[in-house]
Amino acid sequence: MAADAPALVVETSHLTKIYQDRQIALNDLSVAVEPGAVMGLLGPNGAGKTTFLRLVLGLHSPTAGWCNVFGKRMHPNAADLRRRIGYIPTNPQFPRDLTPIEYLDYIGRLFGMTRESRKPKLAKLIRAVDLLPQSGQKISNFTPGMTARLAVASSLINDPDLLIWDEPTHGLDVEARRGMLELIKTLASEKSMILSSHNLSDIDEVCNHAAVLNKGHLIFHGSLQELKGRIRKNHYELDLEGDQKSITKSVAQVKAMKEVIQASMRHRRLELKLVDDVGNTGVLAMVFQTFFDNKVTLVSVRSVGAQTETAYLDLVEKEEQRGFARLFQVTAEAA
Repeated sequence: MAADAPALVVETSHLTKIYQDRQIALNDLSVAVEPGAVMGLLGPNGAGKTTFLRLVLGLHSPTAGWCNVFGKRMHPNAADLRRRIGYIPTNPQFPRDLTPIEYLDYIGRLFGMTRESRKPKLAKLIRAVDLLPQSGQKISNFTPGMTARLAVASSLINDPDLLIWDEPTHGLDVEARRGMLELIKTLASEKSMILSSHNLSDIDEVCNHAAVLNKGHLIFHGSLQELKGRIRKNHYELDLEGDQKSITKSVAQVKAMKEVIQASMRHRRLELKLVDDVGNTGVLAMVFQTFFDNKVTLVSVRSVGAQTETAYLDLVEKEEQRGFARLFQVTAEAA
Protein backbone atom coordinates (compact mmCIF):
# COMPACT_ATOMS: atom_id res chain seq x y z
CA MET A 1 0.00 0.00 0.00
CA ALA A 2 1.30 3.47 -0.88
CA ALA A 3 2.46 5.63 2.01
CA ASP A 4 -0.20 8.26 1.40
CA ALA A 5 -3.03 5.77 0.80
CA PRO A 6 -5.82 5.79 3.40
CA ALA A 7 -5.83 2.92 5.90
CA LEU A 8 -8.16 0.03 5.28
CA VAL A 9 -11.45 0.47 7.10
CA VAL A 10 -11.36 -3.15 8.27
CA GLU A 11 -8.56 -5.66 7.92
CA THR A 12 -8.46 -9.12 9.47
CA SER A 13 -5.70 -11.72 9.41
CA HIS A 14 -6.30 -15.40 10.23
CA LEU A 15 -9.22 -14.30 12.43
CA THR A 16 -10.47 -17.28 14.44
CA LYS A 17 -13.09 -17.63 17.16
CA ILE A 18 -13.68 -20.83 19.12
CA TYR A 19 -16.40 -20.98 21.77
CA GLN A 20 -16.10 -23.28 24.80
CA ASP A 21 -12.88 -24.77 23.37
CA ARG A 22 -14.84 -26.84 20.86
CA GLN A 23 -17.23 -24.82 18.69
CA ILE A 24 -15.33 -23.20 15.81
CA ALA A 25 -17.51 -20.23 14.86
CA LEU A 26 -14.92 -18.56 12.62
CA ASN A 27 -11.88 -20.23 11.12
CA ASP A 28 -8.80 -18.43 9.73
CA LEU A 29 -10.63 -15.52 8.10
CA SER A 30 -8.63 -12.81 6.30
CA VAL A 31 -10.54 -9.96 4.63
CA ALA A 32 -10.01 -6.29 3.79
CA VAL A 33 -12.63 -3.55 3.47
CA GLU A 34 -11.41 -0.47 1.61
CA PRO A 35 -12.69 3.07 2.24
CA GLY A 36 -15.97 3.65 0.40
CA ALA A 37 -16.74 -0.07 0.01
CA VAL A 38 -20.21 -1.44 0.69
CA MET A 39 -19.56 -5.08 1.54
CA GLY A 40 -22.35 -7.62 1.70
CA LEU A 41 -21.78 -10.37 4.26
CA LEU A 42 -23.44 -13.57 3.06
CA GLY A 43 -23.80 -17.09 4.39
CA PRO A 44 -26.31 -19.65 5.69
CA ASN A 45 -27.48 -19.63 9.31
CA GLY A 46 -24.57 -20.58 11.55
CA ALA A 47 -21.97 -19.57 8.95
CA GLY A 48 -20.24 -17.15 11.36
CA LYS A 49 -21.57 -13.81 10.12
CA THR A 50 -22.65 -12.40 13.49
CA THR A 51 -19.46 -13.67 15.14
CA PHE A 52 -17.43 -11.83 12.51
CA LEU A 53 -19.36 -8.60 13.11
CA ARG A 54 -18.91 -8.88 16.89
CA LEU A 55 -15.16 -9.34 16.44
CA VAL A 56 -14.97 -6.29 14.17
CA LEU A 57 -16.87 -4.33 16.83
CA GLY A 58 -14.58 -5.58 19.61
CA LEU A 59 -17.52 -7.11 21.48
CA HIS A 60 -15.68 -10.44 21.46
CA SER A 61 -11.96 -11.22 21.58
CA PRO A 62 -10.51 -13.50 18.88
CA THR A 63 -9.13 -16.89 19.81
CA ALA A 64 -6.42 -16.39 17.18
CA GLY A 65 -5.54 -13.84 14.53
CA TRP A 66 -6.38 -10.15 14.68
CA CYS A 67 -8.71 -7.42 13.42
CA ASN A 68 -7.69 -3.85 12.62
CA VAL A 69 -10.26 -1.07 12.24
CA PHE A 70 -9.10 2.22 10.71
CA GLY A 71 -5.54 0.88 10.90
CA LYS A 72 -5.64 0.17 14.65
CA ARG A 73 -6.06 -3.09 16.54
CA MET A 74 -9.65 -3.67 17.67
CA HIS A 75 -10.18 -5.09 21.16
CA PRO A 76 -12.89 -4.93 23.87
CA ASN A 77 -11.46 -1.71 25.37
CA ALA A 78 -11.06 0.15 22.05
CA ALA A 79 -13.83 2.69 22.74
CA ASP A 80 -12.08 5.25 20.50
CA LEU A 81 -12.55 2.95 17.50
CA ARG A 82 -16.15 2.04 18.32
CA ARG A 83 -17.04 5.74 18.45
CA ARG A 84 -16.38 5.80 14.70
CA ILE A 85 -18.78 2.91 14.02
CA GLY A 86 -22.57 2.91 13.71
CA TYR A 87 -24.06 -0.49 14.51
CA ILE A 88 -27.51 -2.01 14.03
CA PRO A 89 -28.02 -5.53 15.42
CA THR A 90 -30.63 -7.95 14.12
CA ASN A 91 -34.03 -7.10 15.64
CA PRO A 92 -32.90 -3.98 17.55
CA GLN A 93 -34.72 -3.34 20.83
CA PHE A 94 -35.42 0.07 22.40
CA PRO A 95 -36.87 1.33 25.71
CA ARG A 96 -40.59 1.10 25.03
CA ASP A 97 -41.64 3.94 27.33
CA LEU A 98 -39.45 6.55 25.61
CA THR A 99 -40.18 8.60 22.51
CA PRO A 100 -37.67 8.55 19.63
CA ILE A 101 -36.57 12.10 20.55
CA GLU A 102 -35.96 11.07 24.17
CA TYR A 103 -34.05 7.95 23.15
CA LEU A 104 -31.84 9.70 20.59
CA ASP A 105 -31.16 12.51 23.05
CA TYR A 106 -30.04 9.89 25.58
CA ILE A 107 -27.70 8.27 23.03
CA GLY A 108 -26.30 11.68 22.13
CA ARG A 109 -25.50 12.32 25.80
CA LEU A 110 -23.73 8.96 26.01
CA PHE A 111 -21.50 10.11 23.16
CA GLY A 112 -20.71 13.28 25.09
CA MET A 113 -22.58 15.64 22.78
CA THR A 114 -23.53 19.00 24.26
CA ARG A 115 -27.17 20.07 24.46
CA GLU A 116 -26.49 22.76 21.83
CA SER A 117 -25.09 20.19 19.37
CA ARG A 118 -27.67 17.50 20.13
CA LYS A 119 -30.78 19.53 19.31
CA PRO A 120 -30.05 20.26 15.61
CA LYS A 121 -28.53 16.81 15.13
CA LEU A 122 -31.64 15.07 16.47
CA ALA A 123 -33.94 17.22 14.36
CA LYS A 124 -31.94 16.41 11.23
CA LEU A 125 -31.91 12.67 11.93
CA ILE A 126 -35.62 12.47 12.74
CA ARG A 127 -36.38 14.12 9.40
CA ALA A 128 -33.83 12.01 7.50
CA VAL A 129 -35.47 8.75 8.62
CA ASP A 130 -38.99 10.11 8.18
CA LEU A 131 -40.05 9.85 11.83
CA LEU A 132 -41.06 13.46 12.39
CA PRO A 133 -44.82 12.65 12.61
CA GLN A 134 -44.05 9.98 15.25
CA SER A 135 -41.37 11.91 17.16
CA GLY A 136 -43.66 12.35 20.19
CA GLN A 137 -45.07 8.81 20.24
CA LYS A 138 -43.95 6.07 22.60
CA ILE A 139 -41.66 3.52 20.93
CA SER A 140 -44.01 0.80 22.21
CA ASN A 141 -46.49 1.90 19.50
CA PHE A 142 -43.98 1.64 16.65
CA THR A 143 -44.37 -0.68 13.66
CA PRO A 144 -41.36 -2.80 12.56
CA GLY A 145 -40.64 -0.26 9.81
CA MET A 146 -40.63 2.66 12.25
CA THR A 147 -38.39 0.71 14.64
CA ALA A 148 -35.97 0.00 11.79
CA ARG A 149 -35.80 3.71 10.92
CA LEU A 150 -35.16 4.59 14.56
CA ALA A 151 -32.29 2.07 14.56
CA VAL A 152 -30.82 3.84 11.53
CA ALA A 153 -31.04 7.21 13.25
CA SER A 154 -29.43 5.77 16.37
CA SER A 155 -26.53 4.33 14.36
CA LEU A 156 -25.89 7.71 12.71
CA ILE A 157 -26.00 10.02 15.71
CA ASN A 158 -22.22 9.92 16.22
CA ASP A 159 -21.61 10.64 12.51
CA PRO A 160 -19.65 7.38 12.10
CA ASP A 161 -17.15 6.57 9.34
CA LEU A 162 -18.21 2.90 9.20
CA LEU A 163 -21.71 1.46 9.36
CA ILE A 164 -22.21 -2.19 10.38
CA TRP A 165 -25.81 -3.26 9.93
CA ASP A 166 -26.92 -6.83 10.68
CA GLU A 167 -30.05 -7.76 8.69
CA PRO A 168 -31.34 -4.16 8.32
CA THR A 169 -34.39 -5.20 6.23
CA HIS A 170 -35.37 -8.18 8.39
CA GLY A 171 -39.11 -8.26 9.11
CA LEU A 172 -39.94 -5.20 7.01
CA ASP A 173 -42.87 -5.02 4.61
CA VAL A 174 -42.32 -4.17 0.94
CA GLU A 175 -42.69 -0.41 1.38
CA ALA A 176 -40.46 -0.22 4.46
CA ARG A 177 -37.83 -2.42 2.81
CA ARG A 178 -37.78 -0.18 -0.25
CA GLY A 179 -37.30 2.88 1.93
CA MET A 180 -34.44 1.20 3.79
CA LEU A 181 -32.67 0.26 0.55
CA GLU A 182 -32.95 3.80 -0.77
CA LEU A 183 -31.50 5.11 2.50
CA ILE A 184 -28.60 2.65 2.24
CA LYS A 185 -27.87 3.85 -1.30
CA THR A 186 -27.77 7.45 -0.09
CA LEU A 187 -25.46 6.62 2.82
CA ALA A 188 -23.22 4.46 0.60
CA SER A 189 -22.04 7.61 -1.19
CA GLU A 190 -20.69 8.94 2.11
CA LYS A 191 -19.85 5.95 4.33
CA SER A 192 -18.09 2.60 4.26
CA MET A 193 -20.58 -0.13 5.10
CA ILE A 194 -20.78 -3.81 6.04
CA LEU A 195 -24.26 -5.26 5.56
CA SER A 196 -25.24 -8.76 6.64
CA SER A 197 -28.39 -9.99 4.95
CA HIS A 198 -30.31 -13.15 4.06
CA ASN A 199 -32.09 -11.22 1.31
CA LEU A 200 -29.69 -11.62 -1.58
CA SER A 201 -31.61 -9.24 -3.82
CA ASP A 202 -30.86 -6.52 -1.24
CA ILE A 203 -27.14 -7.26 -1.46
CA ASP A 204 -27.36 -7.30 -5.24
CA GLU A 205 -28.97 -3.86 -5.24
CA VAL A 206 -26.84 -1.91 -2.76
CA CYS A 207 -23.42 -3.61 -2.36
CA ASN A 208 -20.30 -3.51 -4.52
CA HIS A 209 -18.28 -6.14 -2.61
CA ALA A 210 -19.12 -9.44 -0.96
CA ALA A 211 -17.73 -11.88 1.57
CA VAL A 212 -19.32 -15.33 1.68
CA LEU A 213 -19.00 -17.50 4.79
CA ASN A 214 -19.90 -21.15 5.16
CA LYS A 215 -19.42 -23.10 8.41
CA GLY A 216 -16.95 -20.52 9.68
CA HIS A 217 -14.81 -20.53 6.53
CA LEU A 218 -14.42 -17.69 4.04
CA ILE A 219 -15.25 -19.18 0.63
CA PHE A 220 -15.31 -15.94 -1.37
CA HIS A 221 -14.09 -12.37 -0.93
CA GLY A 222 -14.08 -9.85 -3.75
CA SER A 223 -16.20 -7.56 -5.88
CA LEU A 224 -19.86 -8.39 -6.39
CA GLN A 225 -19.26 -8.33 -10.13
CA GLU A 226 -16.53 -10.94 -9.75
CA LEU A 227 -18.83 -13.14 -7.68
CA LYS A 228 -21.54 -13.01 -10.32
CA GLY A 229 -19.12 -13.31 -13.23
CA ARG A 230 -17.29 -16.42 -12.07
CA ILE A 231 -20.36 -18.56 -11.46
CA ARG A 232 -22.16 -20.25 -14.34
CA LYS A 233 -20.62 -17.78 -16.74
CA ASN A 234 -21.21 -20.15 -19.67
CA HIS A 235 -24.98 -20.47 -19.30
CA TYR A 236 -27.13 -18.30 -21.60
CA GLU A 237 -30.64 -17.73 -22.83
CA LEU A 238 -31.17 -16.47 -26.39
CA ASP A 239 -34.48 -15.29 -27.85
CA LEU A 240 -34.72 -16.05 -31.57
CA GLU A 241 -36.94 -14.88 -34.41
CA GLY A 242 -37.33 -16.33 -37.90
CA ASP A 243 -38.68 -19.23 -39.93
CA GLN A 244 -39.24 -22.28 -37.72
CA LYS A 245 -37.36 -24.60 -40.09
CA SER A 246 -34.39 -22.21 -40.11
CA ILE A 247 -34.40 -22.02 -36.30
CA THR A 248 -34.55 -25.81 -35.99
CA LYS A 249 -31.68 -26.22 -38.47
CA SER A 250 -29.46 -23.64 -36.76
CA VAL A 251 -30.11 -25.08 -33.28
CA ALA A 252 -29.13 -28.55 -34.56
CA GLN A 253 -25.87 -27.10 -35.88
CA VAL A 254 -25.19 -25.35 -32.57
CA LYS A 255 -25.91 -28.54 -30.64
CA ALA A 256 -23.32 -30.37 -32.74
CA MET A 257 -20.52 -28.02 -31.61
CA LYS A 258 -18.08 -29.78 -29.28
CA GLU A 259 -17.97 -26.77 -26.93
CA VAL A 260 -21.75 -26.94 -26.35
CA ILE A 261 -23.12 -29.07 -23.51
CA GLN A 262 -26.80 -28.23 -24.04
CA ALA A 263 -28.84 -26.43 -26.68
CA SER A 264 -32.58 -26.78 -26.10
CA MET A 265 -35.48 -24.74 -27.48
CA ARG A 266 -38.70 -23.70 -25.75
CA HIS A 267 -41.08 -21.16 -27.27
CA ARG A 268 -38.33 -19.72 -29.47
CA ARG A 269 -36.00 -19.33 -26.52
CA LEU A 270 -32.73 -21.23 -26.72
CA GLU A 271 -31.06 -22.35 -23.50
CA LEU A 272 -27.37 -22.68 -24.19
CA LYS A 273 -24.78 -24.24 -21.88
CA LEU A 274 -21.10 -24.28 -22.79
CA VAL A 275 -18.19 -26.28 -21.41
CA ASP A 276 -17.07 -24.63 -18.16
CA ASP A 277 -13.47 -23.89 -19.07
CA VAL A 278 -14.06 -22.82 -22.66
CA GLY A 279 -13.58 -19.20 -23.74
CA ASN A 280 -17.14 -18.00 -24.29
CA THR A 281 -16.34 -15.22 -26.78
CA GLY A 282 -15.19 -17.51 -29.58
CA VAL A 283 -18.00 -20.03 -29.10
CA LEU A 284 -20.70 -17.37 -29.00
CA ALA A 285 -19.25 -15.85 -32.17
CA MET A 286 -19.69 -19.23 -33.91
CA VAL A 287 -23.23 -19.53 -32.56
CA PHE A 288 -24.15 -16.06 -33.78
CA GLN A 289 -22.60 -16.79 -37.20
CA THR A 290 -24.72 -19.95 -37.42
CA PHE A 291 -27.88 -17.91 -36.85
CA PHE A 292 -26.77 -15.37 -39.45
CA ASP A 293 -26.06 -18.05 -42.05
CA ASN A 294 -29.56 -19.49 -41.51
CA LYS A 295 -31.24 -16.07 -41.58
CA VAL A 296 -32.33 -16.32 -37.92
CA THR A 297 -32.58 -13.07 -35.98
CA LEU A 298 -31.16 -12.87 -32.46
CA VAL A 299 -33.65 -10.77 -30.45
CA SER A 300 -31.85 -10.86 -27.10
CA VAL A 301 -29.13 -12.70 -25.19
CA ARG A 302 -28.57 -12.80 -21.45
CA SER A 303 -26.34 -14.63 -19.03
CA VAL A 304 -28.24 -16.97 -16.72
CA GLY A 305 -27.07 -16.85 -13.14
CA ALA A 306 -25.69 -13.31 -13.28
CA GLN A 307 -27.60 -12.46 -10.12
CA THR A 308 -26.03 -12.58 -6.69
CA GLU A 309 -28.54 -15.18 -5.47
CA THR A 310 -27.62 -17.69 -8.16
CA ALA A 311 -23.91 -17.06 -7.75
CA TYR A 312 -24.12 -17.40 -3.98
CA LEU A 313 -26.11 -20.64 -4.10
CA ASP A 314 -23.69 -22.14 -6.62
CA LEU A 315 -20.73 -21.16 -4.47
CA VAL A 316 -22.14 -22.67 -1.27
CA GLU A 317 -23.26 -25.82 -3.11
CA LYS A 318 -19.77 -26.37 -4.54
CA GLU A 319 -18.19 -25.79 -1.12
CA GLU A 320 -20.58 -28.31 0.45
CA GLN A 321 -19.65 -30.85 -2.22
CA ARG A 322 -15.95 -30.31 -1.56
CA GLY A 323 -16.56 -30.68 2.17
CA PHE A 324 -18.43 -33.96 1.63
CA ALA A 325 -15.64 -35.21 -0.66
CA ARG A 326 -13.01 -34.42 2.00
CA LEU A 327 -15.08 -36.12 4.71
CA PHE A 328 -15.63 -39.17 2.52
CA GLN A 329 -11.89 -39.37 1.75
CA VAL A 330 -10.96 -39.22 5.45
CA THR A 331 -13.55 -41.88 6.27
CA ALA A 332 -12.28 -44.13 3.48
CA GLU A 333 -8.66 -43.74 4.59
CA ALA A 334 -9.59 -44.60 8.18
CA ALA A 335 -11.40 -47.78 7.10
